[in-house]
Order: sequence, then C-alpha cells, then structure tokens
Amino acid sequence: PPPPPPPPMEEMFGPPLDAPPPPPDAADAAEGVVPPPDLSDAEGAMLWAVLEVANEALMESDPNLQVTEGGVKDIQADVLEKVFGVMEKQGRTELVEEDRAYIHRRVSALVAKALATGRRFAKLDRIVCNVGGARGWVPGTVQALNEDDPSDPTGLRPLPYVVKIDPPESRLVSVPKDTNECARAEVCFGTREDGLWFTRMCLPKAVKRGSQRSGRRFGKGDRVACAVEDESGDFSDWAAGEVVEVDHAVAEDWRGDVLMAGGLAPYRVLLDSGATVLVHADEHWLVRDLTLQPAGPRVAADGTRCLKRMGKRRTGDGWESFDHTTRKVRKLADGSSDDDD
Repeated sequence: PPPPPPPPMEEMFGPPLDAPPPPPDAADAAEGVVPPPDLSDAEGAMLWAVLEVANEALMESDPNLQVTEGGVKDIQADVLEKVFGVMEKQGRTELVEEDRAYIHRRVSALVAKALATGRRFAKLDRIVCNVGGARGWVPGTVQALNEDDPSDPTGLRPLPYVVKIDPPESRLVSVPKDTNECARAEVCFGTREDGLWFTRMCLPKAVKRGSQRSGRRFGKGDRVACAVEDESGDFSDWAAGEVVEVDHAVAEDWRGDVLMAGGLAPYRVLLDSGATVLVHADEHWLVRDLTLQPAGPRVAADGTRCLKRMGKRRTGDGWESFDHTTRKVRKLADGSSDDDD
C-alpha cells in the first residue's frame, strides 16, 4: 500500500514565528481573519508564501524532525527577515524562482548548523590555530561555533570555530575545518616531536591584569596532573607526573625567517609514562594538584569535559569542594552535592 501522507506543516513544525494569517477566503474574512494592521493584504500574503517555501525546505532538510521547536522558529525568522527584506526593497510582492532557490539553500545551511555535533571544542576552550606563514600556529580562545562563512555564497559550510588569538595581536580568526591540521587543543607540549616549538609559541606574550602571583603554585617534587594530547591527538588527557624543575628557561629560536622568543616555562614535568613536558603557563587548565585531579580523560570523544576550575567530591563523611587554582579544599554541609562552579 502507498505510504500515508505527511502531517500538515503546522503539525510537524508548529505555527510559524510571528507569521501573519494566510490570505483569508470569503468565509474567513467574514469572521475578521485579516493580516496585522501594519501589513497590507499583499504583504501578508507575501510573508505567508515565504514561510510556505521555508517549511517545505525544512521538511526536505530535516525529515526526521531533529531540529528543536525553538530552532525551527529561529530558521523561519532568519529566512523571513532576509527574503522579505529583499522583496520589500525591490518592490516585489511575488516570489520568483531565485527566491525559492535561496530559501532552500539557506534553510539547508541553517539545519546543518543546528544539527552540527561532534565539535571537539566548546566556547571559551583554549586552542592553537594554524594561521599559516613561517610562524604557523597561534594560541587563542574559542569565541563562537558554527558561524556563517562570508566566503561561501551558498551558506552550506559553516565555520567550525571563530577564535580570538592572544595578545599582542588580539584579533579574530576563523577555523575552516575541525581537524588537527587547522586547530588542536592547547596542552602541555613535549610529547610531540615539535613540542618545543609549540611551547615557545604558547608562552604568554603579555601579562594579564591580575594574573601575577606571589609564587608558583607547585614546587620541585610535587605530584601534578598535566594536560596532554590523548593517543588520537584529537582530544586531551590529564597525565600524572612530578615537577622536576621550576621556571625552566626556554631559549629563543629561529624558524625560517621568524624568531620565536623564549622565556620561562613555569614547570618541567616528568610524566609517569617517561615523557617530559613543559608547562608554559601556571594555569589550572594546564596543570593541577594530582590529589585533586586524578589522571584520566580531560576532553574526550564521548563528551567528557574535565576543565572547570571548581570541583567537588564525596569523602568518607560527606562532601567537599575544591579550587584547582588555589588548591584550597572546603568541607560542605552534610548532604550537600550541589555543583560549585
């Protein structure tokens, strides 16, 4: 037997966002179903026609209805704003084939963006980006995910990340692909063959206000957990080790025509695996007290993310919270298990 017909548009996607009613027939008009007072009948009909095409494109791009209700409304609003604006500016009240083609392309791109999963990094994650040239890589902080690519007229390929690179440049760069060739986690380098170059590149070039401390958080012989790349190179782990040197001097070096400045890496750490890494910044997301941060996944493919400064854990007689930066531990009230971020 033939498959059953699909449900009505409104049943699948909900009522259009702030949409005017469809053009009334004679019976509806008698009951007062008319477009909003600030729109003419022709404009109301035009908006409804745009939404009809947008909903058709939604059915094609999201047949399994994976986009949330809020996401659908956002897509509808985006298409309405862009298409209606162009038609109004050109003085048109009828859709043309070019409008319909654009709506389908735009909806397809927005659905892909809404359903984009598996990004390795999240907003505010620290990463290093390949910007090309002799220097190659620069560190920075993720500011946005899945942004529109202005160089892509189809709108079908969102940019995985927009990153603000560190001072002194302090500018935004876009990451075109979510691959290790374009971006990777900022970790304690040294396990990689070119780890020393990455360390020089990531040594802070400017002192952040309030970041100066009276002393290092750890001393020689302290047991720590260091952020390192995992076996895949796509994600990162916390690896156990011992501080073997404080304020390790990193010499400047040339790479092609680029002189990379040296400096002091707060710690040189011998990992239990036998590898040695340099901790280029005394930050909790790079190095932690091993008694507060056991070895294990830091950011993993299964969604594990162990990056928060504040944490909590159960003890024999209750709960305690701790601060990875100050290393202070505080006993919580009996039975308390609320997150302390």
